[in-house]
Amino acid sequence: MTSAPTAFSGPIALTPQIAWKNPVRKVIARPAERIPALDGLRGIAILMVLLRHSIAGTPTNSPVWTRVLEPLRLTWSGVDLFFVLSGFLIGGILLDARCSPRYFQTFYIRRAFRILPVYFVFMAVYLGRHLPTSSLKGAFGETSHLQLPWLSFFTFTQNFWMVTLGWFGPMTTAPTWSLAVEEQFYLTVPIIIRRLRTSTLYAVIVGVIVFTPILRAVFPRLIAHGEFACYVLMPCRADALSLGVLAALLVRNPSFRSWISTRLWLLNLLSGICFLGIAYLTYWAWDQYSPPMSTWGLSCLALFYTCILLSVVCGTSIAERLLRNPCLMRLGTVAYCTYLVHSILIQAARRVLEMHTSLSTGQNWAIGGVLGVCAAFVVASCSWRFFEKTLLAYGHKYQYWSS
Repeated sequence: MTSAPTAFSGPIALTPQIAWKNPVRKVIARPAERIPALDGLRGIAILMVLLRHSIAGTPTNSPVWTRVLEPLRLTWSGVDLFFVLSGFLIGGILLDARCSPRYFQTFYIRRAFRILPVYFVFMAVYLGRHLPTSSLKGAFGETSHLQLPWLSFFTFTQNFWMVTLGWFGPMTTAPTWSLAVEEQFYLTVPIIIRRLRTSTLYAVIVGVIVFTPILRAVFPRLIAHGEFACYVLMPCRADALSLGVLAALLVRNPSFRSWISTRLWLLNLLSGICFLGIAYLTYWAWDQYSPPMSTWGLSCLALFYTCILLSVVCGTSIAERLLRNPCLMRLGTVAYCTYLVHSILIQAARRVLEMHTSLSTGQNWAIGGVLGVCAAFVVASCSWRFFEKTLLAYGHKYQYWSS
């Protein structure tokens, strides 16, 4: 049986089902069909996030440099690509194992082995700089009181506390908001997939996808910092994750897979329409908290990434071949740890350059960003080789089905 990967985890596999319409009927599945291109797609996602935090936000007064950075305005949406991939991969594993007698136990144990060890090490390093000692001052910044309760990071509720601040709090831990969104989503989706018949499941997932942008439209009028809440709270980001689950449902339907494989032009057409919307958002430089982005922009991005995902899974394409690039696939393999540590290492590199060089603000930002990204990749590669692979293998000892 295939493992339960996350959007950040190791090699990806897809297990097409033959029959699972009846939730009380045991799943019969063909051997796992590995799709290496999805490792590359995950590599694209983390590359977008790294570009956003290292180069794309570089402060500059240069008209030329401003033009160069314009196409990178939406690189923050790499997180949305992670959401779609996560919904597709984990939703697919849950669909394949929905009748397992160890369904919940195996899913949550495997996910704990994948997510928690690296996360807890990262949080220990972060919380260490807030200890009442001066030994950690300097490159990692001054010690200070915690802006968010420490317990929120260990219960994956920091995104709710971020809303009360109206911001991410310490930028070192800012990336963890998306982990909180995913963990909250996977508290409910396993139950829904387990309990609902397939026809009802389709209706519920489509309903969530349609309702979510409506929720984002009204949220700013309901609570303080509503625009920010639309970006970091799980109910407001459920459309991207649900689109991934919907894609997992569709590719496990032999009729759909056969139908779409001969009509890939439809996916290309829909991708093109979404891309026009993305170009429009880029041109007007709307950020992720603006009303156009909250109402329809986030859904447009998620739908675009879902179309790319389906085109890779359901048919041979130029994109599929490009995504098999070994560098992209390697970057995708170590994406989880890279995502966690890149922010703290980028900030540390910028602080060191600020203390020991006379670079301009823009130069310090860009050079420090690149150095921090390189350091993050080295740390993540070591973590994967000496730490994460072993834990992942241990987690896989827990099986959905008896051998």
